[in-house]
Amino acid sequence: MDSHLIKLCKFNVWANDRICSWIKKADTKVDEELKSSFPSIRKTLYHLWDAQFIWLARLNGESPNTWPSHSFAGNLDEAIAGVHQNSLALATFIERLNESEYQQQVEFKSLDGTSYFNSVEEIITHVVNHSTYHRGQLITMLRTVGFTAVESTDFIRYLRMTEKGQ
Repeated sequence: MDSHLIKLCKFNVWANDRICSWIKKADTKVDEELKSSFPSIRKTLYHLWDAQFIWLARLNGESPNTWPSHSFAGNLDEAIAGVHQNSLALATFIERLNESEYQQQVEFKSLDGTSYFNSVEEIITHVVNHSTYHRGQLITMLRTVGFTAVESTDFIRYLRMTEKGQ
């Protein structure tokens, strides 16, 4: 049976894949200016990707000092592939650990160079919560630009769907 953290990471892959599939369908609207934490669907997606990338790097002992999207020159499909790959890498990272390693402290530096320590469990919980927050924004943004064919990306929905093999 999967640990709770593994379940959370698998949920994160599932939910990010769902939101990205809807973003692909709304392709022509991803750069419309909207009022939110980030001014467009694309920029919100890039932020979700950036944060996952940086936290995974920190879990792997690195401390990036800039957002990866600042130098990204690819297209929307490449960004979506990056979100998927990064979500999978996060799940793979946690699956390789045994549960006793979840409390291991990770030392890292924030983008401004400040040093911090957090446990693997705290970081994974933060990353999944952060992604959930921005997926909610993305759903609202998609609906605002007229793309209403979005469904729940809730954790309980994921559990129900995976129990049914969907």
